[in-house]
Amino acid sequence: MTNKVFRLERDGNVLIVTPQGDASGFRYHDVHLESNTTLEVLDDPSLVHVVVDFKAAQMLGSVIISVVIKACRKAGGKAGKAAFCNASPDMLDVLQTMNLTKLWTHYPSRGEAIAAVRAV
Repeated sequence: MTNKVFRLERDGNVLIVTPQGDASGFRYHDVHLESNTTLEVLDDPSLVHVVVDFKAAQMLGSVIISVVIKACRKAGGKAGKAAFCNASPDMLDVLQTMNLTKLWTHYPSRGEAIAAVRAV
């Protein structure tokens, strides 16, 4: 599932969300539609966990981060787990400042994040 704003991939029961950049780099309409689509994909009962891979963006603003938070919360609401991976030092600093890494752990690689959300 390739979009402009959020690249979505599936790895078994894990939805991998890769923001492609900050909202300011996209048309509002695209950000709005893809934000809704990303959250709707999680309505699939076979998708339990979320991994947010920050590899494609050095820094993200509040609009994209709010979608990331909603996706992570949606996974938690269905007894799944969420994790972050591949954040740049600046992006990791933002996630820590917002206390998001206290809710969802950041891992250095996608593989580690996927393994962590699947661990019982």
